[in-house]
Amino acid sequence: MPAKKSAASVALGAAARSMRTERGLAQEAFAGRAGLDRSYYGAIERGEFNVSLDTIMKIAAALGVPAATLLERAEL
Repeated sequence: MPAKKSAASVALGAAARSMRTERGLAQEAFAGRAGLDRSYYGAIERGEFNVSLDTIMKIAAALGVPAATLLERAEL
């Protein structure tokens, strides 16, 4: 049975997805820009992983925002 998704992981994934789509970026292209595997990034957006600070920094950099902005959008 898969582990339960945490509220924080789901919120971070939703924030990353909304910010990515606002910029008109496809998931695959964005994952490449962030230096992440496409399937791993997709799982992040679905809230399936408790990501590291390093990964949060990669996502924020690819979005062109500070990590704090991404976390604020996620209300974390």
